Amino acid sequence: MSKLILCPNTDVSPDIRVSDNGSCNKMIWENGKVINADKYDLSKLEFICEKPRPGGMTDYAVSDMGCSVVSERFKNLLLSLGVDNVQYYKASVIEIEGGPAKEGYYAANIIGLVDCIDRDSSEMRADYDDDGSLDIIYGISKLVLTEPLPECGIMFRAYPFTRLILIDENLKEKFEASGITGYRLISPEKWDGFNGEI
Repeated sequence: MSKLILCPNTDVSPDIRVSDNGSCNKMIWENGKVINADKYDLSKLEFICEKPRPGGMTDYAVSDMGCSVVSERFKNLLLSLGVDNVQYYKASVIEIEGGPAKEGYYAANIIGLVDCIDRDSSEMRADYDDDGSLDIIYGISKLVLTEPLPECGIMFRAYPFTRLILIDENLKEKFEASGITGYRLISPEKWDGFNGEI
């Protein structure tokens, strides 16, 4: 089944970061692995919008640390679609500096890494280890997925470029009909390597 890339819609979705009162400012959200809550203080996940947008916080946004922040409505949509590989941690969002923190949001940890990037056909900046194996991808200017895709779920992260979130293409209409805001779904061949289309 074809996949689409889930990105924040930067035309409407605000730039967010963990507030000074937030309890965890670690790069733990893009690993594609279960977060050990005993190892990190997730008791106060508070985010702040760096540049307020008209209409306020959206249903989907991504923080500067790579954390997907979703509304209750977006969380319920994912659950209704059978997406069961996400850890949700209660979060709040401050839309304007000095303003109140709004509840009803979650830091979403998407679990699952799938080795699905065609390394020969994609164009990317990457490092290789001493054995010549791909070690890390810094950026992708042309993304090609492997054909056929390995067995994978409805939503997952692409290994080894784990900031890349892929979802089943057949969910597009359900996303559009839901009325949620702040997201963009992009075909891999049209992806600009950031959060938009070429």
